[in-house]
Amino acid sequence: MARRPQREQRRFLLSQAWYHRTIDKKNQINTQFCADQFCDAYPPGIEQQYWHLARNRILEYHLRALPANRVLDVGCGRGILVEYLVARGIDAYGVELAPVPVPGRLEGRLFAGMTAESLAESFRASVDTLVLGDVIEHLPDPPGYLQRLLTAFERADAILITVPARQEVWSNYDEYYGHYRRYDLASLRATLMAIGFTPIELGYLFRFLYPPALLLRSLGMQRRISLAAPRLPSFHRIIAAAIQAEYLLSPRWIPGTSAICVAVRPNHRPHE
Repeated sequence: MARRPQREQRRFLLSQAWYHRTIDKKNQINTQFCADQFCDAYPPGIEQQYWHLARNRILEYHLRALPANRVLDVGCGRGILVEYLVARGIDAYGVELAPVPVPGRLEGRLFAGMTAESLAESFRASVDTLVLGDVIEHLPDPPGYLQRLLTAFERADAILITVPARQEVWSNYDEYYGHYRRYDLASLRATLMAIGFTPIELGYLFRFLYPPALLLRSLGMQRRISLAAPRLPSFHRIIAAAIQAEYLLSPRWIPGTSAICVAVRPNHRPHE
């Protein structure tokens, strides 16, 4: 019997289940990410792509600067960031509303099929830092959701958020993956300040992708929506290192296709 291709195996495991990045029960609004979208965004081996490698490294840089004792990645997908951080000695966990399969190596670290707010109270009380990597662009009311999240995680006094950036490069990619918006630094800052947090780091990522994205938009061309694992992982590691160096050395206001904000509660103190 012929073996089922990897993409079809993945769809089979997810059973074509629909899952929700977040649900606004009061207004009966939800944003949905279907099995096909998940397979297109997270094929096996995608963690070796330069985009994930660079974002992971930049997030690690900021987490170590806080510092963060226990990190929760909210909307963690299949745990790419969690696995990366744990391998580097950071006490990281992830929660994903999707009923995604949890690899054995992440058992006890990744909570699938549940909301962050429904995690055990004792665990929530132990989390001091929240990460939302490319999550809030899927939400109709980001400040409202973040406020509810922070109410559930009262000890979390630091939050790291990454988002797609620059509305002028809006494309079919954003439409396919259910984005409500792309951010600039002002709108990202305003989102964090609306929940009472003070941004301490704010800047753009992936600046080298901005010119081609702008060109594609101006020419009316479509972006590729189905991602693939890199054929030359070592080359992607080199690109990721260059992106990290560019981020650390260049002015943060230079436009890129993603943005990052690190924000803290006004009474934030370095964790003991």
